[in-house]
Formats: sequence, C-alpha cells, structure tokens
Amino acid sequence: MTRAHAYPPDLARHVIEHWPAEGGVLPAWPLLCEVLSVAFQASLTSEEARPTRFRLLLTSPERLPENGSPNEGVLRLQFERERPLSADELRRLSPATPFEVALIAAHVVEGQLRIWGIAHSGPAWLNPTWGGRSPVPNWSYDPIIHVTGPGQLAVRCAGQLIGALERGALGDGFLDVFGSEWLPALFAVERQRVQHQHAQLQSLSASPTQVDNSLVGSVGQHMLRRAIQIIRNARHGGMILVVDAAEDGSDAALAGLRLKYRFSDNEPPHRYRTLLFQILDRLAARTTKTSVGWTDFALDDSLELEKLERAVFELSRIIGGLAGIDGAVVLDKRLSLIGFGAEVSSDLPSPEQVFRAQDLEGQRSSPESIENVGTRHRAAYRFAQHHPEGLAIVVSHDGGVSFVAQHAGEVSYWEQSVSP
Repeated sequence: MTRAHAYPPDLARHVIEHWPAEGGVLPAWPLLCEVLSVAFQASLTSEEARPTRFRLLLTSPERLPENGSPNEGVLRLQFERERPLSADELRRLSPATPFEVALIAAHVVEGQLRIWGIAHSGPAWLNPTWGGRSPVPNWSYDPIIHVTGPGQLAVRCAGQLIGALERGALGDGFLDVFGSEWLPALFAVERQRVQHQHAQLQSLSASPTQVDNSLVGSVGQHMLRRAIQIIRNARHGGMILVVDAAEDGSDAALAGLRLKYRFSDNEPPHRYRTLLFQILDRLAARTTKTSVGWTDFALDDSLELEKLERAVFELSRIIGGLAGIDGAVVLDKRLSLIGFGAEVSSDLPSPEQVFRAQDLEGQRSSPESIENVGTRHRAAYRFAQHHPEGLAIVVSHDGGVSFVAQHAGEVSYWEQSVSP
C-alpha cells in the first residue's frame, strides 16, 4: 500500500494541535495554511542558482524590542512600506537574510499576510548544533518557519520543533544522536583512561579534584558537532571514521582501510588530548570542589578557558577541511588525527541489509536495502560491519547527517536532526 504524502495543510493542522500553551499567537487556520503553502512554494525556487533557504518569523514588529541586539535578542529592521507575502518575495529576500543570522518577518494586517521587515538574530541560536558553552537566547515564543530545502519546512517555538514536512512526510521528532546512551558508550574506555590519568596527576595536589563523565565526554562531543557543521556548510559532503586507539602501535584498528595521507605519530595529531588535559587542569586549579563537570566549564568565563575552547574548535576546522577531498577522515577514540583520504576496501563484505533507527537508542528500527544509497553510505556500512566498535559519521552533500554503527549485532544508522 502506497503511503499518502503530506502537504502544508497537514502541517498546519499538526501545528495547531501541538502548539504549546506558552507559545505565541498562531495565525487563524486559513492564514496558517496560506503562509505554509507560500513558504512551500518558495522552497521549490532558486535565486541566481542559489537554493531558497530562509527563516520566517510570524510576529508583529511591536512584539520585538526596538533597542534589541543580535545574539542576546534580535535587531528589528522595519521596512518603510510593507510587502505582500508571496513566494517570489520570499525568494528575492532570502539572499539578504542569511539563514544562520537573520529572519524575514511577517504579520497579519486586516486579514492579509504582509512582510514588515527583517529580524537580525545573529548566530547564537545555533549553539546547540554548532557546539560551545554559550547560552542560547530565547527572544520570541511566536512561530518561526524554517525552509531548508525543496519541500522542507519546519515550524518551531522558542527553539522547540513543533512539526516538520520533509520528503512528503510529516514529523515532529528531533533526533540528537549526541544525547543517546549508545554513542557515549563507544568512548567509555577512553573516558575512563582520561579520568584515571587525571586522578593520578591530581593526587600530587594538596586538594585533588576529580572530573566526571559529563565534562570529559562533552568537550569531545562539542568538537565533533562543530566539525560536522563545518563539513555540512561546505556542501560537498564528507565522512569521519572513528576507530579504536591502538595501544601497541599496530595497525590492527585500521584493517580494511587504505589511507592515502597518514600523519606522523607525534604530538600535533594528538593535540585534542593535550588540550583536554589543559582544560581539566585549569578547571581543577580554579576550584576547591572535589569534582568538576560540564556545568563548571560552561559557567567559567576566564580568558584562559576561552582560548582553550577556541583551540579545540580549530581542530574541528582542521577535520572539516580534511574532509574536503575524496575519502574519509580517520580519527581514533582519543580524537587523534590518524589520516585522511581513506578508502574503505571494496573487499570488505557488505551487510545484506541495514537497519534505520527510529528512536534515539535504536529500540525501534526498520530494515532497509543498501542498494538505494550512494557509495559513501555503502562504504560506511562496510566499515561498521568490519569494525563492531567503530563509528562512521556520513555527511551528504545536501547536508544530511547519518551516524552508522553496529547495534545489537546489526549495522544500524541514525539520521541526525540538524538545524540549518
């Protein structure tokens, strides 16, 4: 039986049914259908060969402060004359309102949808996706429509996804793989080693301070988040393969991989571990607490820790750059750089099928054929089949992100929900 496709009126109905009590005022049903239909039509257009991507804020200018500022709130830029809301107008305005930093603003006037100006938000709203310690400003509970590609619409309230339309399907789930239990479990041994080594160093201190999992794991997660976003924004796709760290210096963890460019085994490729211990040491030195975690790092505004965080994110930029050529970037579970331009050998057997996870922990999944995906995904499936403790992160040229790993003895993948 063929599944019926969903359209803007279906999304409008879903949004009305699931709109939170604390949310701002939604347009009436006919106008909500109209604005979503116009946004849908605009998503199918392009401006000078550029895809039409934008955020559309539905609120009156009076609901935004006149003295607001980007990243802490929003800068309100009101037109002298309002414009009718149409697909062509949204297409023309989209290059002037970059998705990451600005919104097209519209409201209802005498029963008509009108564009009244631009709301410049700055990029701070992207922090959960991009990684980093900065808090996310919440300056509006009114509806914001995200248009990220042809036929791809999402409606949000204060950052919360209310409903989305993609590939003709209606959804309201937000799958952040970094919030799962299975992903941190892959790195559990390395976290324990870091904690043990740091405890040994701290034992020489007059007031030793322990570090917990939330800190050791989160720093690495934020570095990977930033790397993924850099690869996505480059729009060429890429792949990151994570293998076990070889304690004996052997190449056993690289079985089935052909590395075109391999780094020397000295300190610079292992710089992440160096920076991590510097962060742990600085936090321990600045407290009398017996233990520090991610919250302590997030709330510490010292210039020294800010410089260390920037250095970690420069590693993200390096990984993103290395992914710009054919082949995968290879890291070990210490997040050390092994090499890039890696090819997953075609001699490795492919799984007969893979499983698409439908929830965060893969408790619900559906089998899929591997015939309907590109070479990058098939390489990731072969890698995961041969490396049961490994991880592949696949970024498609269209911005989609998949995490591939073995789960319950089967090769499974999770589609990461991403913002822009």
